[in-house]
Amino acid sequence: MSLRATSSLSASSGPDVLLGTNADGTSISFLEANWPFVSWALFLFGAGMLVAKRHHRDDHWYGWLAMVAYCLHQSEEHAYDLRGWRYSFVPSLNDGPIAEIFAQACREFYESTGSSSEGVISCPLDPKITLWVNTILIWGGFGGCMVFAQIWPKRFLFSGSLNWGTAVINGLFGHIVPAVLTHSYNPGVVQSISMVPLGVKIILASGRPLLCLLNGVVSHLVLILGVNIVFRLRADETLTMSILMLLVALPIPLGISNAVANQDKSKRSNSETIKNQ
Repeated sequence: MSLRATSSLSASSGPDVLLGTNADGTSISFLEANWPFVSWALFLFGAGMLVAKRHHRDDHWYGWLAMVAYCLHQSEEHAYDLRGWRYSFVPSLNDGPIAEIFAQACREFYESTGSSSEGVISCPLDPKITLWVNTILIWGGFGGCMVFAQIWPKRFLFSGSLNWGTAVINGLFGHIVPAVLTHSYNPGVVQSISMVPLGVKIILASGRPLLCLLNGVVSHLVLILGVNIVFRLRADETLTMSILMLLVALPIPLGISNAVANQDKSKRSNSETIKNQ
């Protein structure tokens, strides 16, 4: 297993996770340990591209900004946080208030495996789950939506605002609220302090802020569902999280965006019909 379950985490907690195993008993792979550095590279490249196009800030620009900003968020969470601690988000979450959401699932996991929650733990997050959630939802989802928006902007451009809804929900309830409740730093909270207000401004400008936030809520509810399936049913981590995260990464935001586009088109058509009568 992967995390020393102490009330006070240390700089060695993250490296201890990476030296252990996933909840399913598999060793931590190179990709599971080092994908956050790809996020850092994506942030640097994406930020450079956005700066170069800063004088042409349209909905496409802000849609790509969601991915770039979240890659920086991932870097603080999973590469090195502001204390210089390596891979500190997973042990921080497993030891924090959000873990209470999964308390029953983790209890059943410990009972079914004959393991203990004392000493080293990997529930509710381990590096394998963390890898698939972050790469599929953010790289594949945020980035993929904007690729679709580049090709079919009239149908899918709104998906960029929907992704900002996911970022706002995560930053607010995954980082800022826990920091307030515990009166302590958690990996990702500093970046969230800037990402959340910016995201709120962007989704308000979209004209459908509640729909954007609903998309974020759905994404996180599906994430919670996936973790429960893995630990309660002992389902395959890669298969379960990949399928569920792919669902909320592309089909849902693209489907919502397309529906909104069709609704707007219908309204314009009706308006023109009335005007011509």
